[in-house]
Amino acid sequence: MSELFRVRWKHEEFLLDLGQIAASSSSRLFHPAKGWEKLLSHYTWTRESDGSFSLPDGSKALFLGGKIFLHSRGRTFQFHLSGKESGEGESHQNEIKSPMPGKLIKLEIHPGALVKKGDVLAVVEAMKMEHALKAVSDAKVEEVFVKAGDLVSQDQVLIVLSLS
Repeated sequence: MSELFRVRWKHEEFLLDLGQIAASSSSRLFHPAKGWEKLLSHYTWTRESDGSFSLPDGSKALFLGGKIFLHSRGRTFQFHLSGKESGEGESHQNEIKSPMPGKLIKLEIHPGALVKKGDVLAVVEAMKMEHALKAVSDAKVEEVFVKAGDLVSQDQVLIVLSLS
């Protein structure tokens, strides 16, 4: 299973597959309208604690403000994020993402914690407005990528839950 991101570059739509899930996956760029694909790397992208992705060769992918920045071999490419698709129809309800750029002012959980549907997990503040991020179902906290006081970007994965 791989995550597919719909991206736009120079007025054309592409599918970007970071190949991060399966150990044998390679990252690829697809052009559905023209029917071609380009192998970007034989390696699997690794999610870093700051929410970015990296490759063993030093390449980086960063999701920031509705854009994806890919830096590889001394060059940086910027794509506009059009959306996200799942390679196998899997729900991504286990990822708690920031709904907006801002500051994480409160983190109420830690890895291993058990949460109930509706529990407040974290609070993001932007322009003096607070947005509480709540659990969508009973779950266990698997990973926490941020700490209180961190600046976060829109759609940045903050917490990963294991749904019950």
